[in-house]
Amino acid sequence: MKKKISVLLAAAMVLGLAGCAGSGQKAAETPAATEAKQEEAKKEESAKAEEKPEEKKETIVLKWGDAAVEGTAEYEANEKFIELVEQYTDGQVKIEYYPAGQLGADGDVVQACMANTLELAKCSTANLSEFTHILDFCDFPGMFRDTDHVYEVLGSDLRDELAMQVYSEIGCYPVTFDVDGGAARWLFNSKRDVKVPEDAYNLKIRTTGSDIEIALYGEWGIGATPMAWQELYTGMEQGSVDGVYAGPVPAFTNNFTEVAKHATVLTLSFGPSVRLMSGQAVEQLGGVDGELFQAVMKASRESEQIKREMNEKEVAEVADKMREQGVSVYEPTAEESVKWLESSRGIVPQFIGEGKTISQDLYDKVQAVGQ
Repeated sequence: MKKKISVLLAAAMVLGLAGCAGSGQKAAETPAATEAKQEEAKKEESAKAEEKPEEKKETIVLKWGDAAVEGTAEYEANEKFIELVEQYTDGQVKIEYYPAGQLGADGDVVQACMANTLELAKCSTANLSEFTHILDFCDFPGMFRDTDHVYEVLGSDLRDELAMQVYSEIGCYPVTFDVDGGAARWLFNSKRDVKVPEDAYNLKIRTTGSDIEIALYGEWGIGATPMAWQELYTGMEQGSVDGVYAGPVPAFTNNFTEVAKHATVLTLSFGPSVRLMSGQAVEQLGGVDGELFQAVMKASRESEQIKREMNEKEVAEVADKMREQGVSVYEPTAEESVKWLESSRGIVPQFIGEGKTISQDLYDKVQAVGQ
């Protein structure tokens, strides 16, 4: 009897536990069911995210004052730069371009850039000497061996060091370094053929106002006459100045060879230029390490190479085009070229050395590039 009761009690307990499990507790889910639920939850979260409207990024517009004229390699390369900036920033940065000196001469646009009323300004390193002497070495006669050496220096590690120095001194960052016209400066005049420095005596030649340039003219017996680039054609036409010391391509494309029919091919001075960005614009792009600023720098480097290739083609053809126009293009002999170089060395003590415009250390660094 007792055995029967024990069996019945055990059976009742089993049934009771089964009933509790069925009414108050969920049975354990299989791994497949759990995975299916997780996948469903992910889909719901994704759908909710798609329903949220995307935040519209503010477009940053940079105004750019420049001197390039339409139909030149410089102008075309500038347009490519504008295109690349928009591409590399996914349209977040756009540039409003004002070429042909619409916003003023080099000094005018640099001042506007320093005052943060203009975002980008193109300026020759010679004209930039009015505001900082850091890049004066670029205009020193005999500083560079040839055009390739200029590009090597401006593409070396020295570039970033110099750019930060300029940024610290005037509050504008050089985002692009170029060689205007892609060649050394030639001497153009309306009076006579000039074969050696003595032949240039008493000519009135336009100057940027650079101390180095004025001193060099002094060695050649030239009268340095300050004049804005935009006023130069009229100045030569009216006889206010006799000529200009400039790159052959810019001289030709600006029609200076219509009024200055004598050209002397020199390889002493090059005409680098910089494209400056205002401090306020740099901050808008996230600072010098910002993603947008670096995208602009990438566009700048690519446009520099594009311009260089275009310039090389123009330089190869420009002498023949001048001759077709009736210009006397004189190429000094080896002996005459030495005379030009020796005459320029007279200004070295004035500008190179300890406490001078160009430190000996910087000079040595430039000379070492490409050696």
